[in-house]
Amino acid sequence: MMKFKSLTMRIWFIISVIVATIVIVVSLAFAFLMQGKNQDRSRDMLQMTHQIVLHALRDNPSNLNIGQFADFKGASHFVFDQKNDKIQFIAGQGKEAEGAFMRELAQSVVNGGIGTDAQMLQRTIQGQAYVIEVSPIEEKSFLVSCHPLVDRDDLSQIILVGLLVILVTLPVSKVIANNIAKPLKELEAYTKKIANKEWNSELELQNQDEIGRLAQAMKEMKEALRLADEEETKFLQSISHDLKTPVMVIMSYAQAILDGMYEDAAEDAAAIIQDEAIRLEKKIKQILYLNTLDYVLDNDKEQEEVYLDKLLPYLVANFQAVNSDLSWQLHLAAKPAVMLGSADRIRVSIENILENQLRYAAGSVRVSLREEASFWRIEVQNDGPPLPEKDLQQIFHSLYKGERGNFGLGLSISQKIVNFYRGYIAAENCDGGVRFTICYPKK
Repeated sequence: MMKFKSLTMRIWFIISVIVATIVIVVSLAFAFLMQGKNQDRSRDMLQMTHQIVLHALRDNPSNLNIGQFADFKGASHFVFDQKNDKIQFIAGQGKEAEGAFMRELAQSVVNGGIGTDAQMLQRTIQGQAYVIEVSPIEEKSFLVSCHPLVDRDDLSQIILVGLLVILVTLPVSKVIANNIAKPLKELEAYTKKIANKEWNSELELQNQDEIGRLAQAMKEMKEALRLADEEETKFLQSISHDLKTPVMVIMSYAQAILDGMYEDAAEDAAAIIQDEAIRLEKKIKQILYLNTLDYVLDNDKEQEEVYLDKLLPYLVANFQAVNSDLSWQLHLAAKPAVMLGSADRIRVSIENILENQLRYAAGSVRVSLREEASFWRIEVQNDGPPLPEKDLQQIFHSLYKGERGNFGLGLSISQKIVNFYRGYIAAENCDGGVRFTICYPKK
């Protein structure tokens, strides 16, 4: 199998081979069909002209100027004198240069035995098939008429026409190949620009076919990659800013302690450093968790039974211990709330919501679990201030900080987990606070 580095050459080669094959097959089929018809025609015409010449010779054996009465292209009429091994062509029906060949042909026929009547035979002489009619004129004298079964001139014309068609096809197929490959080359160049993050590059293809749809898909891919690239840049900038703050606080207090500025309040400074270190550690863990979450979820084969009616009381008790000043209310479904998934990841998705409520609740947090169609619906509501409408639309985005400047990775992690399990998560303002809703499919 030939290998081509150029698609244009491959298309050109394939088209040329297909056309050449078709031309050859059609030419051979045409030649085969024409051969059968020509053979029948040759026999009929040869028989007719042979009889004309034969009757003329029998009336006047010495008259050889009768070729005009037996004109048949490609046929030869001659008298073979077997006794003297000589041939005499009928005027206009042969060439002297063909004498030796015709003598060989006549001998091969006459030596086979000729009766008193005309005989039509077929012989192959020097690789050429002939239809031959032989009739006795006098003793040891015969009229021989012959015609090739395959007219080499006709066959040459068929071959010539086929070659001309193939030669014309070569440049035409090259033009067709170039037209097919041109948009693909443009797509190749466009793809390289996307790989180099040249987001301002444009693709001028208006085709309405498969290539046009591919071009449109590549434009959409470029836009998606551009947005992802912008989000990645913003994400890194946001992370850098949020990590820089606790680091600066830690460095400032540590330097102050070294300079002896907190000799009487070293414990307070150490407590602040510890708090900022805990805060920094938490953010780093969230970043690492978010960074690996997509891979972990895609390769997650764990499908265990998770009892939400047991998980929620455990989580609420933990957060109640963290902040006992808040009033926690828990309302559970009347029957076991079972779903399939990873208990650890489902716990993380709910913990992040509860932690958010812990931060913004004024005095109380209400947690409820109930059955809703094919889902288990978890609602977590606080009595804190409502969120601006624009923040509600972006609150689950990994870069969301809100007007209060709070890190938004936790809510983004929750959304990824909930979506992976084909659930639903939302936030909304309600009477007296903000409500978060998580819906997980039932087992």
